[in-house]
Amino acid sequence: MSQNNQLENDDEIDLFELVLTLWEGKGTIILSTIGAILAGLLYWTILPASYSGTASLRAAQPSAFTRYAFLSETIRTLSETNGSDVFNYKIDNKYVSNAFISEFNDLEELVQVLNTNEYVLQELSKIEAQDRANFVITLAKQFQIVPLAAEENKWALKFEWVDPEAGKKIFDQALHKVLANVKDTLLSDIDQFAEGVRKKLDARIENATLEKAVIQEGIKLADAQRLLFLSEQASIARELRVETNFLGGNEQLEAADNNVSLSVNSSPRPFYMHGYKAIEKEMALIENRSPEQRLTLSAEHAAVQQEIFALKNDVSAAQLLSVRKMIEADDPTRWVLFDFNLADVEPDSKISLILALSLILGGFIGMVFVLLRSAVRKRRINYS
Repeated sequence: MSQNNQLENDDEIDLFELVLTLWEGKGTIILSTIGAILAGLLYWTILPASYSGTASLRAAQPSAFTRYAFLSETIRTLSETNGSDVFNYKIDNKYVSNAFISEFNDLEELVQVLNTNEYVLQELSKIEAQDRANFVITLAKQFQIVPLAAEENKWALKFEWVDPEAGKKIFDQALHKVLANVKDTLLSDIDQFAEGVRKKLDARIENATLEKAVIQEGIKLADAQRLLFLSEQASIARELRVETNFLGGNEQLEAADNNVSLSVNSSPRPFYMHGYKAIEKEMALIENRSPEQRLTLSAEHAAVQQEIFALKNDVSAAQLLSVRKMIEADDPTRWVLFDFNLADVEPDSKISLILALSLILGGFIGMVFVLLRSAVRKRRINYS
């Protein structure tokens, strides 16, 4: 029983004894720490060199987009007229800078540039095929656009690379690709909007043309109905020998006001009272009218014809495409401003971090070794 108590007491942690044990083994701990530091320094010497660079990026002045104010206004007006919100943004420095940042953040352009870089190609040759895409994306994340909280429309371009000049070149190439893609996207959006405008115009022209055809058929039907009515009234007038108008002045005017009424009871006096000569003359006039003359008499047809003419001569899509040509000829490097010749580059030294980790690791290994050695000695004494 006493022997078991002795063993249990031996397994209990005595803080004073622990500190004393570590103090007695301080030489071992110091040697372990020194060894770890030397190993860390050796590791640092074989690490590839790395540099950090920072350059400024800012949106162009609003004056750089003044020429597109007409396009923006045209788009806004068309969007309101057509009830469309497909393309209602304003083309200015804010829109372009936001589009630029968004396009950059997908890393597509950076990956394209890195996949043609000689250093990256060498590194990729050492990596399994299935891991290469993730490796390139990891490298692409070393290039960042960081917003400056204190200043609006200004950002910092930050990168880390083994060669500062190569890093600048990679970043510069990627940013130019981003700007080119922003421009292409803008042109594509304008094309789509212009195409939408054209389609809506074509649809409205088609509807107006159909309405015009309906009106023409209505005019033909109205003429046919009028002729049938007049023919019946002329026949009645001849039967009753009513050759000329039997209506008084006021009644004649009232009957005339009824114009194309098809009912013989639509006026106080029968229509045949105008006399068959007047009725047959009206029939002759209707029958002798050319199709163009018949259409001319229709106010509805004239309004639709004017609408069709206006739609066919609508210049909205042409205006969009004319400004599109301006954008196509424009240099997108004017839209955001950066210059890597002014970048601040510093060696990205990790020596302090490596030394700190080596110091901690070396000290820990030394303490563990001292404690294990002390425990082994105690066990040997207890069992001897």
